[in-house]
Amino acid sequence: MIETQNELVTGTVLRASGAWYEVDVPAEQLAQVSLSQGEVPDKDVPEGVPAGHAILLCTLRGKLKLGKREAAQPVSVGDQVRVRPLSSFGPDARGRRLREGYIEEVLPRRSSLGRSRYGKTNQITVANLDQAVIVMSLREPELNTHRLDRFLVLAEASDLQAVICFNKCDLLRRREFKTEVEPLMKLYGGLGYIPLAVSAETDTGIKEVRATLAGHVSAMLGSSGVGKSSLVNAIQPGLHLWVGDVMDMGKGRHTTTEVSLHPLDSGGYIADTPGIKTVTLLEQQEINLPQCFPEIARLAPECRFNNCTHIHEPGCAVRAAAESGAIAQARYDSYLKMSNDEVLRPTNRNR
Repeated sequence: MIETQNELVTGTVLRASGAWYEVDVPAEQLAQVSLSQGEVPDKDVPEGVPAGHAILLCTLRGKLKLGKREAAQPVSVGDQVRVRPLSSFGPDARGRRLREGYIEEVLPRRSSLGRSRYGKTNQITVANLDQAVIVMSLREPELNTHRLDRFLVLAEASDLQAVICFNKCDLLRRREFKTEVEPLMKLYGGLGYIPLAVSAETDTGIKEVRATLAGHVSAMLGSSGVGKSSLVNAIQPGLHLWVGDVMDMGKGRHTTTEVSLHPLDSGGYIADTPGIKTVTLLEQQEINLPQCFPEIARLAPECRFNNCTHIHEPGCAVRAAAESGAIAQARYDSYLKMSNDEVLRPTNRNR
């Protein structure tokens, strides 16, 4: 790398691979960087990257590699970083020649989503999100509403707006869609979420998904095989994310091997994440489960006891609502299952 005296520019980390990081910065901020003699990039803007964006291939300054860290990696996808652009170019993992730079500083994270690892430092999957796009397949594999509710709890506890994409709707007959999907869209829409019926194969609902992503930093969440990568490819043509097949018996293979963030034509970013089976919050040791179910949080003040867990206490307004049908039984069943989880167990902090 060839050092320059350029001022620092602010960018967003799109991908991390070993010691290298791809950082998205405004193209005009690099216009004044003088190039090394004979160095010419393959393209001003790599394929799949909207106009006005430029990608820097960066390594870390030594000071970022040292010292104790709360997370396993010093820089994560989604981080806002201060970068010193260089005048040299180098090849990335896909053979593109990108302008190089040094990451000098990581700005404070507004939020972080990741995985806890037993006996090891937590691993951050993606930082600075404000929206979760939960992808659930209607077929292949079959829809699992309890798993959907777990992802919604994660979004609620992380203060993320939640969008639910019921994917592969092209695999349902019209009658099946009316009896199976429409009631779910009404249920979750009534709870304040944004439910969308989509198909990456037929482009059904893709325009609506693009509209919900505009201006947000969103993560695609969902188990393997539900169609996250296919959906991202439909939303932003040109990304060409690798899409694998779904294994037999409805069990998905991990078709995405790394987290990546992608700038969108409509503004904002979308993260394509590996199939997630166990996801936990990093900022909190304990999730206030009742507050993560909007219908339960709304009724909790009517319970007889201030510390009601809504599981066995007499005079519980939540249990009464579940028995009368005012709360969907499937949602209450999800609450009961999650109440046995060490991380998601109800606390006395719901009021």
